[in-house]
Amino acid sequence: MQELIEQLKELYDFEFKVSGTKNEPILWAIGKAQALLKKEKEMLAGVWLDAQVAYQGDEYIKVSDPTFDEYYEETFNTEKK
Repeated sequence: MQELIEQLKELYDFEFKVSGTKNEPILWAIGKAQALLKKEKEMLAGVWLDAQVAYQGDEYIKVSDPTFDEYYEETFNTEKK
């Protein structure tokens, strides 16, 4: 999703430079993709927590374990890659 958002932003910037007008459908698509990215992250957080509980068993999650945000940034944040 992040890659799609970046590509849409690049397309929007290119079209704005060429035509000088705002492309509303691309802006709408960027907003929709950002909302879907947020929803995707929330769903992944739930799955991650379930997996951590299943893996850790009775010990649950240790303080030394990475948080979901740390895991997400390392695994899915393409902006840093």
